[in-house]
Amino acid sequence: MLRLIFVLLILIGLASVGFGTMQMLTGTPDRRAASEAVVSEPVDNMESSSRSLSDSTPLPDFVPSMQENDDAMTVQTANGGFLDTLKEVPIAHESPTNARFGRAFEVTLAVDGTGGESAADALPGVGRVVESIAMISADVEATLSGDAFEITPVTPMVQSISPLTENVWRWNAVPLEAGTQSLTIEVFALNGDRRLPIRTFRDRVEVRVSAVGQAIALADALSPVAVVIGGIGSLIAGLLGIFRFFRER
Repeated sequence: MLRLIFVLLILIGLASVGFGTMQMLTGTPDRRAASEAVVSEPVDNMESSSRSLSDSTPLPDFVPSMQENDDAMTVQTANGGFLDTLKEVPIAHESPTNARFGRAFEVTLAVDGTGGESAADALPGVGRVVESIAMISADVEATLSGDAFEITPVTPMVQSISPLTENVWRWNAVPLEAGTQSLTIEVFALNGDRRLPIRTFRDRVEVRVSAVGQAIALADALSPVAVVIGGIGSLIAGLLGIFRFFRER
């Protein structure tokens, strides 16, 4: 039994020294700064699709500020024409209820511009599915964000809506923190280089951590020097233990 403990100390020491050395050589990236995006119940930027598109005032990031009344009236007229081109279609997204720390999962968004009644059939169907409707333009942008995740887009964020099949957006998300975390999907109608927010979804994901994941998280939180020093200490303890074990025998 003692011999097994000493062997484990040696293995842990070697792993810690290697991990810490790699961190010192490559640097420790700020993974949270790389994450961008998404997700659960839909939050309507437009309380009613028809009412908000016809009655709402132009959004600041969609309508540039105008100093002259004539210019402002021209822009409002142009916006009204753009809003008239929007089309109401089914939209759905899927995300998991639970996830593992450090293990990637997929978040999917689908928009059905073919005239169908649901976009959910374009989703994998293995997680939590939320269906709704949205007013979309010919070109649509979708983003996913979440402070506790490292997010990588799998599909283009900007897509032209197809009349033949559903448009699908996919992201890979890696949980960086344990506990209940938030994801947000934001959908924009595009008018040239301007973006009109049309839909937001917010989801909660319960991130669970295994014993191995907790050890990795702890090592990742420590400085590389501390990891190397700890690994050397564990390695020396294991070697001394093995040496004494065989000497006594």
